[in-house]
Amino acid sequence: MKNLSHTLHLVIPGLLNCSPFQLKFPNMSLPSLEWLLARAQISTASTAIDNILFEVFGLPILPDADLPIASITRLVDRSDIDDGWWMRADPVHFRTDLHSVFLIDARSLAIEHEEAQDLTTAFNQTFIDSELQQIEALQPQRWYLRLANNPRIRTYSLGTAAGRDVRHFLPYGPDKQRWHKLFTEVQMLFNSHPVNKLREERKKPLINGIWFWGGGTCPTSVRAPVARIYAEDPLSCGLAQISGLSISKVPLSANDWLATVDSRLDSIVVLETTRYDSIDGDIELWANHIRSLENKWFTDCLKWIKNGRLAALYIYPDNGKIYSLTSPARWYFWKYPKPLCDYLH
Repeated sequence: MKNLSHTLHLVIPGLLNCSPFQLKFPNMSLPSLEWLLARAQISTASTAIDNILFEVFGLPILPDADLPIASITRLVDRSDIDDGWWMRADPVHFRTDLHSVFLIDARSLAIEHEEAQDLTTAFNQTFIDSELQQIEALQPQRWYLRLANNPRIRTYSLGTAAGRDVRHFLPYGPDKQRWHKLFTEVQMLFNSHPVNKLREERKKPLINGIWFWGGGTCPTSVRAPVARIYAEDPLSCGLAQISGLSISKVPLSANDWLATVDSRLDSIVVLETTRYDSIDGDIELWANHIRSLENKWFTDCLKWIKNGRLAALYIYPDNGKIYSLTSPARWYFWKYPKPLCDYLH
């Protein structure tokens, strides 16, 4: 290994944004992660992972507008910049009971390409007008709605609404009633569509709704915060593409990352390991993922902070904080490690 001192940004959605697990926290030994969190300087960040990525890339977060997620991820799915107003229109399953309507995202729906095309065609034939111009299923699980103008609503991200009662996360703003009505009309259309009749026969969950979110136009100027990003999620890759940043596949471990950095002294690695654990409510899976990150990433990062291999380490654990460390952190003996549950958001 070259004798270079690197800066590493670890963006880990869901790492500490798991407050539902706090009351039944598993017994785990995580000495490296707990040491790093205890010795770090702490600053405030957004709690939502999408906001964190926008902050890292220096993009503004406006209080009266959605993050333009759709236009950025569409760039990855279609490889061209469109100056129109785009909104994500992702296929979902709404599960109802006597008192709630829960959103199940597409990860568990196993949507086929033909199903996505058939349902979006039905949507286009039924709803497209002077304002709703077209819907595209560029990926079976990621659909995009082109609008003529700003729809005058604010939305909640799919990640925020997934696994929860959607009645608390419907669009709001001056034109909210139109969009609430559209949600209902789409459910009626999809429930009776042959795609779902066939899925019902096969005992597969219905694709019985669309979740609209992340509207806006594509930013044209994004700064590259580091020399290279290791990411596979579409938002990180889209932001990197706009900024001209080199994108690499996510390494399996910290050692694998170090073997690839060469002379590039600063990197962002977006680790998706724990992103969906809180949404799925699976505390055992979350605990296993934390242990894996401890073994594959945090243990080596601790070693490199102590020996100077890492000049700086920044951890973005999705709990509203940034934990930053430099080599002098090894001398902060008065900062004792605390149990991981004390950090959960």
